[in-house]
Amino acid sequence: MKKFLIDTYIILKEELRILIRNPFWVFIGLFEPVVYLLLFMPFLKGVTSAPGFPAESTSRFFVPGLIVMTAMFNSSYSGFGVLDLLENGFIERLRVTPVNRLSLVLGFVLQSVIVLLIQSIIICIISLFFGYSPSFTGLVLLFLLVLLIAITLSSISYSIAFLVKDGGMLASVINFFVLPLFLLSGIMLPLSFAPKIIQGIAMVNPFTYAVNASRFLSDGLIAQNTVVIAFILFIILSILTLQWFIRVMKETVA
Repeated sequence: MKKFLIDTYIILKEELRILIRNPFWVFIGLFEPVVYLLLFMPFLKGVTSAPGFPAESTSRFFVPGLIVMTAMFNSSYSGFGVLDLLENGFIERLRVTPVNRLSLVLGFVLQSVIVLLIQSIIICIISLFFGYSPSFTGLVLLFLLVLLIAITLSSISYSIAFLVKDGGMLASVINFFVLPLFLLSGIMLPLSFAPKIIQGIAMVNPFTYAVNASRFLSDGLIAQNTVVIAFILFIILSILTLQWFIRVMKETVA
């Protein structure tokens, strides 16, 4: 157990050291959310009074979904960091080391989780200037849900990266799955505005529950069925995808 913790710490420290040397990627991940805050959220002010709009203000509706969106896109592209490690031979050299394979998995995933947590906190701070006033307890739980999303999507992204070993293919696969999930989650506009068939399809999208839960949590409405469902879904998904990543890692670094 001690060796496992030490190996995990070493891998995580190395990943964070690389990130600290080039923190540009932490902040480039904030560019898109800030642009949405500045240029898209003002458009929603005209529809807050429309029938079926689920919030009293644009910030209460949009900011929680924006945090989930950041988790979706930034975590799903985590695998590109692995491609560099594959290219420079770092992963190949690990074959002859006694490092614990599970430690490798956790080191990579924890790095993605830490980066996303930093980004989410910065987004919340910026959003305060746009009228966002979340419940503190709800926000803490929202961050926990976001971390589960990060574990799920980063595990998938890393696994696919190890399997395809190509940046173009990785981007294509990620976009093929993530973009429809994003559009069907109700982040940009309320799903109540969509045709019934779209609403029905959205109900099988786990991110629909995550987005709805994020809004409830921001308002401090913790004891909601949607919140419970979202946590159950992403606890299960994070466990399953993490197990998949562990299996792929063991096969890659045999």
